[in-house]
Amino acid sequence: GYSNLTILVFFLRFISIVIPVLPGTYCSVIAGYLFGIKNGLLIIFMADFLSCSSSFMISRKLGREFVQTLLGKRQMQRIERLSKNHIEKNFFLMTALLMTQFFDFVCYAVGLTKVSWKKFMPALIFSILISDAPFVAGGFTIRQLGSFSLEQIINGEVQALRGPYLTIFMVSIIIIFGLAGLNIFLGRKANIN
Repeated sequence: GYSNLTILVFFLRFISIVIPVLPGTYCSVIAGYLFGIKNGLLIIFMADFLSCSSSFMISRKLGREFVQTLLGKRQMQRIERLSKNHIEKNFFLMTALLMTQFFDFVCYAVGLTKVSWKKFMPALIFSILISDAPFVAGGFTIRQLGSFSLEQIINGEVQALRGPYLTIFMVSIIIIFGLAGLNIFLGRKANIN
C-alpha cells in the first residue's frame, strides 16, 4: 500500500514534468496530504530533480529536433521563447523562471543553451525547494483540517494551525501568491520581448 502510493505519486510527478502538457502541481499537494511535509517534500524533490535533470539532458544531448518531436511544434515555440530570454547570461532570471509554472519548459530551454550543468544544478535545487514546499505544506494542512469542523477552525481550536504549522502555512500562502505574481510579471515580460 504505502510504498505503491509513493511510487505512484513519484511517477505521476516525474511524467508531468518530462511531458510538460500534463498537469503536476496536484502531486505536490497529494504528497503533503498522504506523507506529511518532510516525506512529501522528499518524494516531490526527488521526482522534480530527476525529471528536470532528464529534460535538460534530453535537450542537451538529443537537440532541438528530438525535443520538437517529443513535445510538438507549439510546445517547442514556447521553449525557444524561453531560451531566447537571456537565461544563458542571467543566473537569477533562470532561477526565477525555474520557480514559475513553466519550469518544465525552462529545463528543456536551458538544455538548448550553453549554460553548463554546474550552473544549472544550484538554480534547479534552489527553485525546487522554494516552489514545491508551499504545495506540499498545503496538502499537509488540508489533511490536518479535514478532521475539524468550520466552527473549530474559526474558534482556533485546531492544533495543526498553531506554532510551526501555522508559520509554515502562512509562509506557504505568501510564497504561492508571490509565485503567482512572478508568473504574471515574467509572462508579460516574455510577451513584450
